Amino acid sequence: MNVMYLAVGGALGTLARYYATGWISDAWPGRGLGVFVVNITGAFIIGLFLTLSEDRFMWPPELRLLVAVGFLGAYTTFSTLTWETLQMLELRDVATAAMNLGGSVAAGMLAVWAGSVLGRAL
Repeated sequence: MNVMYLAVGGALGTLARYYATGWISDAWPGRGLGVFVVNITGAFIIGLFLTLSEDRFMWPPELRLLVAVGFLGAYTTFSTLTWETLQMLELRDVATAAMNLGGSVAAGMLAVWAGSVLGRAL
């Protein structure tokens, strides 16, 4: 049964990532912005969701599988982030590559912390 939760969450997360990155890339053309926004919102959501799940509501493990592992595992895109960063490096755009990678990690940590703080406040 756990496989079903993972599959459904993964399918929904993949669709969410596809549409979110497409919309962001169309609205603000620029390499990597869609992936960056998806990774940061994913970090915020996992911080919020798991904090609420563990500290406040004690949601069942199946819901955690569906959302945190399935949906957010497919929604966030670390492999795409690293690929796009490599492409920037291959174009010798070291400054943009460093900002993309460093900014994603720093903003991701800030977002997961903010989500956790919000979860504790609710």
